[in-house]
Amino acid sequence: MNRLLIVDDEKFTVDGLYEMIEDTPGLELDLYRAYSPEEALEWLSRTKIDIVLSDVRMPGMTGLELQQRIVAQWPRCKIIFLTGIHNLETAQLAVRSGSIDYILKTEGDEAIIRSIRKAIDSLEEESQSSQFMLQAKERMSRALPLLHRDFVMSLLELQPALATAAKLQELQIPLSSELPVIPLIGRIDQWRDAGYQDQSLLLYAVQNIASEYYASQSFFTVSLDMHHFICLIQPGPEAVAASTSTSSMWRDTVSFVQGTMPSIQQTCEKLLKLPVSLICGAGAAAWQQLPRVYGQMRKQLLVGLGSRDRMLLIQDQQLEELEALEPQPALPPLRTITAQLERLIENGDLAEFAAVVKQYAALPTQYADYALVYYTVASVLLSQLMQGKAREDEAVTAIDIDALMNLAAHKSRDAALHYLLSAAGAVYERRSTMQSERTNQLICKLHQYIRSNLGGDLSLTRLSEVVYLNPAYLSVLYKQQTGRNLSDYIAELRLDKAKELLLATPFKIHEIADKIGFETSGYFTRFFKKRLQMTPQEYRAKE
Repeated sequence: MNRLLIVDDEKFTVDGLYEMIEDTPGLELDLYRAYSPEEALEWLSRTKIDIVLSDVRMPGMTGLELQQRIVAQWPRCKIIFLTGIHNLETAQLAVRSGSIDYILKTEGDEAIIRSIRKAIDSLEEESQSSQFMLQAKERMSRALPLLHRDFVMSLLELQPALATAAKLQELQIPLSSELPVIPLIGRIDQWRDAGYQDQSLLLYAVQNIASEYYASQSFFTVSLDMHHFICLIQPGPEAVAASTSTSSMWRDTVSFVQGTMPSIQQTCEKLLKLPVSLICGAGAAAWQQLPRVYGQMRKQLLVGLGSRDRMLLIQDQQLEELEALEPQPALPPLRTITAQLERLIENGDLAEFAAVVKQYAALPTQYADYALVYYTVASVLLSQLMQGKAREDEAVTAIDIDALMNLAAHKSRDAALHYLLSAAGAVYERRSTMQSERTNQLICKLHQYIRSNLGGDLSLTRLSEVVYLNPAYLSVLYKQQTGRNLSDYIAELRLDKAKELLLATPFKIHEIADKIGFETSGYFTRFFKKRLQMTPQEYRAKE
């Protein structure tokens, strides 16, 4: 869903446009209001905005000046200027500066809606561009990505000291060793029968899509395996040169990186037909912190929410259960086995996990080697069973831990293998249960906040901040779990509260409107009548 921000110093104009656009059928938009350019900039620093509908003449900052700030923060944002005065010079300047339209207020609502639809179509067209695939083929032909991968894997394996200016320059990595980085991890949730060569090409294409969206930043990406890639991002040279405040520069960059995640995910789905999950760091991390931050983000991606695909997550620094997970020390070749099994568990593929375990169990000819394989698999399963706070839940008690960690307790190799696979089933069941519980807890927290703040800011951006999710992903996750739109739930609560206040209190209509989050009594009245076919006054009199 695209986000549209309305900007005007006249409150009546903003509220009127908001209500008109919201009541227009066929427009799937998340709407925001700003009653000054300064308030607009606050919204732009908090969340990604796709379309801005702005007045030209405003005190303190003109619409054209605001446009320059918008484009610097969100280069793909479409800007529509709305003005009451026809000025040919201003119109020409607006078009040259990249606005998608210039409309006179006298042209009416239809012209505004046409322009908004034009902006939506333009955004859709950009996301379908074939240049992503062409550039992916070019990039794949180079050998440099192999060196990049080795370098990044070393960084993430507790060797961040390698990130020197000389090393970055040698590998042609466009990042500064003097600045921290914003990490973003991507995962291909499902390959859908693509062969190895196609998977490699598609993985490069996904990375290239991310490169295009973050072209205004200093950006570097590398694949970690056939399912995962990592991006390291810093403010672009222009942002660094123009910045007067380091904290503001990083805040805006983090906001841009997180706000662009839904666009990357949607383009991968539409252009490549690939479901992709993304997780972004909560802020910038020093190079020395990368191993810890990366480990926490991978674990958070592993735990998951909802159906565990198409996720858009923000690093949760307060997630104590994830901090309790420690990587299992292992030596080659056991490290390879451990990494592969953990990845299969992370991807939720029980059948493939079982096939790999059977493959490794069939290889050893000597008992000692077989024992090494058995205990490697058992250790991986035990780690998963006991992750976070060990609880006596059904999945844990279904497995005899003593039998799991004692190869001699099994009568034969076949019996031992059968027990390992049974334990694997319990691990997958527990992970599914934990994901469901975490998602339900998140929905409950969200509902509680909404009920306690009916008169406050219940925008998707604010609600996503409450539960540490990307706004677009929160909307999808809520619909996925409850079967309804989040906006419908909020509307239902506001209607119930309105009916309660109308019958149980002497409050006037405008007072009730304010208490349940409506800017004007007129907007509240239209909302009420649309749902009950009567006005608030009529409802109060009837009851």
